[in-house]
Amino acid sequence: MNTRGKSGPVRIGKLIGPVLKQAERGQRRPEALGAVSSWSGTVGPKIAKVSRAVRLTDGKLFVEVKAPAWKQELLLKKRNILKKINQRLGKNIVSDMVINVRDFINVQGK
Repeated sequence: MNTRGKSGPVRIGKLIGPVLKQAERGQRRPEALGAVSSWSGTVGPKIAKVSRAVRLTDGKLFVEVKAPAWKQELLLKKRNILKKINQRLGKNIVSDMVINVRDFINVQGK
C-alpha cells in the first residue's frame, strides 16, 4: 500500500488485497472492532462523554480519558468494564485495559 513516489489516485483494487491480507493475519479482527465500537454502550453515556476506546491489541483495550480523575474512575471500574465488554462480545477477548489521559474532541457530539 506504499504509494510513495507515485502521484494521483490509487485504484481501490490495488488497496483491497493488502487490507484483506492484514485481516487474515488478525491485525484487524472483527472482535477488535467490536470491542472498540461497543465502548459507549458498555460504559454508559456519562463515561462515554469523557473517554473513548482506541484499539484492541493482544487482548489489551487501549482507552483515552480527558482527565486524570476519569482515569482513576475507570481504574476502579476496570474489572466490571472488562467483564461487560467480554459479555457483549460473547468471548473472553479483552484481558486488560490500558488507560491514558489525552485531550480529544468527542466525535459522538455528546
